[in-house]
Amino acid sequence: MRENRHGKAVVAFLLLAVLAVAGYLIGRHFEEPAEEPRSAMTEGFGRYEEKIYNNSTYYKKTGITTMLIMGIDRNTEATQSMYRNGGQSDFLMLLVIDHEAKTVRRLQIERDTIARIHVLTVLGQDGGYRNLQICLSHGYGSNQEECAQNTLEAVSHYLDGLPIDLFMAVDYETIGPVNDLLGGVTVTLAEDFSSVDPAMTKGTTLTLKGRQAEHFVRSRMTIGDGTNASRQLRQREWLEKAAALLEEKVKEDSGYLNTLLDSIGGRMTTNVSQGRLVNEFNRAVGYTRPPVEQIPGTYGKSATGFVEYHTDPEEVTRWVLDAFYRPAGEADANIDSTQEDA
Repeated sequence: MRENRHGKAVVAFLLLAVLAVAGYLIGRHFEEPAEEPRSAMTEGFGRYEEKIYNNSTYYKKTGITTMLIMGIDRNTEATQSMYRNGGQSDFLMLLVIDHEAKTVRRLQIERDTIARIHVLTVLGQDGGYRNLQICLSHGYGSNQEECAQNTLEAVSHYLDGLPIDLFMAVDYETIGPVNDLLGGVTVTLAEDFSSVDPAMTKGTTLTLKGRQAEHFVRSRMTIGDGTNASRQLRQREWLEKAAALLEEKVKEDSGYLNTLLDSIGGRMTTNVSQGRLVNEFNRAVGYTRPPVEQIPGTYGKSATGFVEYHTDPEEVTRWVLDAFYRPAGEADANIDSTQEDA
């Protein structure tokens, strides 16, 4: 949780962002959360899942798949031991792919968001749940898959209990080779990076290569105001430009996606096969991508001086409703229209 480690894994954002915006997705429809707001399965056409919130009825949208993208800060040369050193999930992005609306919504979750996470003792025993920075959830587990599943659980609980079946966790060390395979992202620096690279002065326009891309999406403490909020803006800028490069590469070479994934090697933990990722890319690459979203919140500091990001549960619920549900009247109108067409 040390401040000097907060930035490292964000470099995994390079690959994660590319995969995110390109539509590396697969999954199944979300199941209904067990917690309030309460829900039920409606009878009749479509058997919509129903949610009651503030005395209003909502039906779950159909044709949605999801994936959680994680950027992991850890020493890949060290052997994972014990149960509390799996690294931090310093970059978190949830993809919500609506195949009916043909959109890909991207929710970036602040790594300092305070959420309920499952912890383990140093001997691997159940340590219960604590409200901590959500990035720390990845530290608990005997291997990288268990750590990723623990983060999956933390994000699911944070989003009103919505299950998330698909995940991709990538180590930050992927940034160099992946960035170079893309040919480099061109940016105009709004901040001065000369403390990490003399060529990266404020106002300079350059095509990022290797370590420069890493600095752009990772560096924080010595850049600008030193906040993660500012760093996230740079990540989002890189995301859009990297996505455009990826789409161009795939148009030129249908096998490029496999080349990119092969370059990652053993630095990725996922429950999705490479073949299915490629197939789903081809399905969603042309979908509309609204700007990256973040649930509103406020920054503060803990008693020990670490940054915390607090969100209102009502804001979380409103986002979940907007992304996964539609008002009952709108759903009923869709049913009537479908029946008329039949």
